[in-house]
Amino acid sequence: MAMTMTTRFLSLMTMIGLLTTGCANKTAGDPKGDAVPPSDPPASEQPASTDAERPPLTTAECEAKSGRVVGDIGDGAIHRPDYTCEGGQKPIGSIKPGEGEPVAIEGSVCCPNPA
Repeated sequence: MAMTMTTRFLSLMTMIGLLTTGCANKTAGDPKGDAVPPSDPPASEQPASTDAERPPLTTAECEAKSGRVVGDIGDGAIHRPDYTCEGGQKPIGSIKPGEGEPVAIEGSVCCPNPA
């Protein structure tokens, strides 16, 4: 009887030990536990900012320059420096909300009307 209790106890302790060592480890793959979080790509790999190249315009200013507002569809394309409007032309500027105007969450640019 004593042997059975000892065997059960050892089996239970072995199972607990296996279960606790099999749990996910936040530093898996890093034996020292000095995991380094991923960082942003180097500046040379990041897209260039278009703010300096495109002046901010309100919707009214865009329309006054015979332009039309084109919103981003959510893929960030309008924010890329190589983005071109429908006619292959570069945007006139980036749309900023005027007083009381709604803010385009994804952003918008002012494109020249195609000829």
